[in-house]
Amino acid sequence: MKINDCKEKAKRFALDGKKNILLENDFGIVNGSITTGINYSRMFSLSGLWAPPYASSDFSLDIRFFGEKIGTCEYEWYPFMVKAAGELHGVEVTGLTSLVPGKRALVIKIQLKNTNRDSVRIPIQIITDGGMDYVHIWDFPRPFATKKMDISAEKDRVVKINNNRCMIIGTDIVNLLWFEPAGHWNTEISLSAGEENVYYLVVVLGEKHAAFHDFEQIMGEPQKAIHDARVDFENQVDDMFDRLPTFEASDERLTAYYYRSLIHYLTNKWKVPEFVLKPNYTTGSIKGGCLANYLYDFSEGWELHPMYDPDALKEHIKQFLKVDITNCFCFNSMSGAANGPWYPVNQEKIIGLIYFYVSQSGDADFLNEIINGKTILDLIVYHAKLGDDGDGPATLYDYGIDGEHHLELKRGSYHGILPDLNGRRYQNYIWAYELSQMAGKPMPLLSQRAGTIKGLLKKELWDPDEKWFCFKTGGQKLFTYTIQMYKLISSAVLDEEELEGLLSHLNEEEFFSEFGFHSISKKDPAYNQADIDNGGGGCYVSFPPQIAERLYKANLGGYAEDILKRILWWGERLPYWGDSQVSNNIDYRTDSPLQCTIGSVAGAQCIIFGMFGVEVRFDGTIVICPKPVSFSAEMSLKGLKLRGHNIDITAEGGKFRVDADGRTISAEIGTRVIIDGKNGMKCF
Repeated sequence: MKINDCKEKAKRFALDGKKNILLENDFGIVNGSITTGINYSRMFSLSGLWAPPYASSDFSLDIRFFGEKIGTCEYEWYPFMVKAAGELHGVEVTGLTSLVPGKRALVIKIQLKNTNRDSVRIPIQIITDGGMDYVHIWDFPRPFATKKMDISAEKDRVVKINNNRCMIIGTDIVNLLWFEPAGHWNTEISLSAGEENVYYLVVVLGEKHAAFHDFEQIMGEPQKAIHDARVDFENQVDDMFDRLPTFEASDERLTAYYYRSLIHYLTNKWKVPEFVLKPNYTTGSIKGGCLANYLYDFSEGWELHPMYDPDALKEHIKQFLKVDITNCFCFNSMSGAANGPWYPVNQEKIIGLIYFYVSQSGDADFLNEIINGKTILDLIVYHAKLGDDGDGPATLYDYGIDGEHHLELKRGSYHGILPDLNGRRYQNYIWAYELSQMAGKPMPLLSQRAGTIKGLLKKELWDPDEKWFCFKTGGQKLFTYTIQMYKLISSAVLDEEELEGLLSHLNEEEFFSEFGFHSISKKDPAYNQADIDNGGGGCYVSFPPQIAERLYKANLGGYAEDILKRILWWGERLPYWGDSQVSNNIDYRTDSPLQCTIGSVAGAQCIIFGMFGVEVRFDGTIVICPKPVSFSAEMSLKGLKLRGHNIDITAEGGKFRVDADGRTISAEIGTRVIIDGKNGMKCF
């Protein structure tokens, strides 16, 4: 299909419909202003419209020819557009559905070609339904907005209105007759033998005056709207790679995995005037699901966010600090208000976001900004010490029943004194200490408390026979073999015995299957195949690449490679990644509205900071130590921009080369190249 082809760089994000495994309920397009569902099995069929703050969750649109639905023979997905082709009774049907940049609108292009020897009469029906409402709270589910509307039909449009809210559906197909009881237009066209015609249909929703204005503008030049959408997407891609590096590998699966991970910066970036943050990187996007901001998910890209959008990252950090993240898990995109119960990982997540922003930017002044009467550094220390009893000795924290919010298991329980969360508290203290140094206010007590927690974790929760950490509930010693324990790898909280013990469980009988990493060991009584995200059937989408990155940083590249090779299918079979993928087979979690999650950028993050061994230190020094995978003979990262340096890295045949700022250095795999502003580059 050559319809509205994108440039080669933008084509990296396309997906051939033959490879797609998403069900229609989870399949859609989005552009930062509006999202809709695409029923890809048939031509020109849509379900639902969400254009914050407006939504029509029961919206439907179907175009039928000869009284029939035309089955799709082939289709291609882009974040903002789907192109498709079909055939019926000798009439070739091609076209696309494209969202219009900066507007709450879409355009459908319909191309009909008569391949018959004789002329043909084509009856056409355009069937549409659905209400509409203004949505104040965008939460985890897709908003339910079905408020009835007053309908008026004209020769080329149907206008639906309630209060000041409006939806307009119009087309340049002529001689339309509106039949209100069935909610559809009827007409027919004739095509002579070999004749080809093009028609357009436009849908706009929003505030009444703006909707009419946008409709007239788009309907006046629909092909221009389609062209502008393509150019806008290409410009977004160009902007992305002005900020982030391109990646190539001789194994095309690895390349596809990298770009499929990055697509979530384009799908989850909302530019909505009514949202509290502009831009707003929401947790979800497709078909209006999860348009709140969940700290646990946004933070999964903590090393990548400072490279891609540092200004937006700062605003997101400050908004999370403004709400009390000891009593919530997200904030509403419309009002900025807190929502939900406390997620105990919040403290690690907020400190990590700040840590990597400051280390990559060198912006120590950020630590002195005031939020709710306290400096950001004060808040870092507060969150690091959460669970400690004042200035007394550090202790392991009992999360009580709130611990159940950590994994939310459908089978079994996990609360009380938890080893993975207490192990993370060690890193919280270390990061807080380093940030206090960066701010010129060193607090050595933070480092001391970290050491105390490390000792207590080993003494009270480590079991050398099980080679695992227990958790304690009501004084009872229990075990849950959760993937979360592997988040401690690369942290100095683990000694050699503990690290080797955890690694001994990474095998096919426990955590691994051919197509992924299980969130709970297959031997654990709490294992539940239906509980994909944390209960064992699969795992949350950011967990495997995060753990692989930590393994790379711990010089355990073989284990990291073993994880990555199992999940490369994600880049080939899904247009975007939902919150969880199945590990036993090629499938995904279907019982969630979160089918396009911002935390998915952790995949590309793993490749940059894990596989290529990139580390940015507070003093501005950049360390590079690639660890290529055995299944890709060559790989390169080009246009890596950090601390004012522009860096290319290429690895091949046991060696790697670094090009930075006009200088080149080659080295053996296993050695390190260091770049600093004073002494240039050196290898050791």
